[in-house]
Amino acid sequence: MATGADVGRTARAALSGLIAVPREKLSPRVAARGTLAVALPLVVGVVSGDVLPAVAATLGAYFTGFADLTGPYRRRLRLGFALALCGALSVLLGALANPYAVVAVLLVAVWGFIAGLLTSLGPSGTRVGITGLIVLIVIGEQPQELSQALVAAAAVFVGAALQTLLAIAPWPVRGYAPERAAVAAAYRELTDVDPAGGGPAYPVVLEAHAALRGLDPQRHRAVAGLRMLLDEVERARGEVVALAVLRARLADMGQQEAADEVGAVIDAAAAVGATIAERLTSGPDELHPELVPALDEALAKAVAAVRARRDAPGRAPLTRRGAAARSAALAGQLRAARRIAEATDPRQRKHAAPSNNPVDPGDPGDPDIPDHPPTAPVFLMPADEPITVLRANLRPSSEAFRHALRLAFTLAAVASALVALGLPRGYWLLLTVAVAIRPDFSATVKQVVDRVAGTLLGMLVVSALLEWVVSETWQKMALVPVFYFLLRTVLAANFALGAAAMAGNAVLIADLLGASAGQLIPERLTYTVAAGVIALAAYLAWPTWERSTARETLADAIESARTYLRTAADPDASDTDVDAARTAARVALSNARDSAKRLADEPGTPPGLVDLASGVSVHASRLVQGGMALEAARDMYPEGLSRPEARTFAGHVDTALAAISTALRTGRRPKALPQLRADVDDLIAVAPSARLATFATAADRLTDGIGTLNHLLRQDSKGAPEPASD
Repeated sequence: MATGADVGRTARAALSGLIAVPREKLSPRVAARGTLAVALPLVVGVVSGDVLPAVAATLGAYFTGFADLTGPYRRRLRLGFALALCGALSVLLGALANPYAVVAVLLVAVWGFIAGLLTSLGPSGTRVGITGLIVLIVIGEQPQELSQALVAAAAVFVGAALQTLLAIAPWPVRGYAPERAAVAAAYRELTDVDPAGGGPAYPVVLEAHAALRGLDPQRHRAVAGLRMLLDEVERARGEVVALAVLRARLADMGQQEAADEVGAVIDAAAAVGATIAERLTSGPDELHPELVPALDEALAKAVAAVRARRDAPGRAPLTRRGAAARSAALAGQLRAARRIAEATDPRQRKHAAPSNNPVDPGDPGDPDIPDHPPTAPVFLMPADEPITVLRANLRPSSEAFRHALRLAFTLAAVASALVALGLPRGYWLLLTVAVAIRPDFSATVKQVVDRVAGTLLGMLVVSALLEWVVSETWQKMALVPVFYFLLRTVLAANFALGAAAMAGNAVLIADLLGASAGQLIPERLTYTVAAGVIALAAYLAWPTWERSTARETLADAIESARTYLRTAADPDASDTDVDAARTAARVALSNARDSAKRLADEPGTPPGLVDLASGVSVHASRLVQGGMALEAARDMYPEGLSRPEARTFAGHVDTALAAISTALRTGRRPKALPQLRADVDDLIAVAPSARLATFATAADRLTDGIGTLNHLLRQDSKGAPEPASD
């Protein structure tokens, strides 16, 4: 049960965000493009004297601009078209239902349910749903004849299409620039790892996969090259993870000089990865002609130093051998990546720099260096994934389903009250309720605080302008794109300031549609505060507390990691299967981290559950990173996966993670786990002769992570009876 102090803490956290404006989140270039789409219909309206269709088109461009049409151009086109279609349909349905109060209320409720359910598809689905709902409320709720509704719907579609066309205008010139930028980001963060498992979840790889989704590598040379580059960076990331663990182990064993040499390889790899990223985004002309050969040489020297120590006398011989093999493999992958970048981009082919590295990653004379064919398949999400996700969320236990029902019932109640009371321009109350209710409590509180504060500021600014500066219609029209530019520039950085610009524009547009600004301002303030209260009351009346679903989310992350490890250790699994399992594990890990963050922000959450979620998400990351190290072993010597020692360890890991997943869901102590440490000792014993050094290193890491998870769950379940053994 949330206490007053808990709610106050959440509110204070929301208030602290009112003054934060991260500069890196400001987007003036995107705002300028969107402002042009908003301004053009108004210019046409001023010239033609036909204001209402111009305002409808402006609203279409306005709300489509909220969708943040960035990233790959194909995705921009699909999302923009969906928004245009959804907006036009909302206007038509709203106009048809408007004369019939009951039908209008039901339509708002159904549209609210759809918008809530679309949150399960992520940001894009949320934007489509909320845009359709906003257009339905703002334009569709206005009394119109069918002919007027058709004109308004067409105008909304044209405005949204204009916004989309401007977003994709650079496509013929820039081609696959957004996709290149997504892959480049993965290379920039190549070495951003933590050997303890607490590093970032590497979401840039998931974003790069999403950017390339749906593009056919058989038809486009550039796409094929980008897929190869993404595959190479994923494999290189596995080597970096393994090297980070080996460096930490060497330091712990007193081999600091060897650890420093491994660190030098990682640093050199980071520099090479950065140059590959720079080539992908800026082109070779931006790089000094001597930089690439110099960095290649630095990486080659660092690798040579590690390899020279491989068979030297002293402690940790297996660790040193593993470090030598992983370093050489990493260097080979980065050289392959650079060649792919040069070969698949016309800007770069003529600038291809010769390699100064004497070590050929495909040299069959060195059995420690794997050969990674650049044409290895990359996992693609299925095309029917959105439908699959929506179907999966049509159940009461789904957070998106509960949010959809909460939103639908609340909107139906508010719409019914507005019909019964006959409040003027009550659509603002309905609109604010629609955008204020979020799937989780902390986001709802922040949305309410930001919107109330922003509306107050926006009302003050626009009232001053209308009182002392602006009086003519053309001046009000000119202010709409100005406020929109401010809105789109700061929206991602500070929602309260964005809400201020949004509120100011709402008054200006309503005034252009015939309402009196003098009456609008106090109405807006009253409706916004009332909507905030209604949104909070609706959430508290039927909350979806993260603590009720956190254990399932955490268990799903462990299950996904378990599937990934089982697939990576299976000698019969294909590369596509491993890639698919890795991607699913990363998505589940990202969900677990988001859940842990929401738990920490949610009022009334037991501190022990917050600690458990944080710990499980960190150590689930260790499992995923351990799986990447297993992939490195798989690539180096796949026959080793068939060794009985390797099969025994993989089977015991699967059993242990199944027990941990079950314990997370039930809140009881996990069953006694298999003796993984004995399995690791067996692997180490046969590693020199069976070429299992890399597998043994990955196994040691996994054993540490599983042991810590077991400890966390036993601490969490103190006092709970231990389940009986089978």
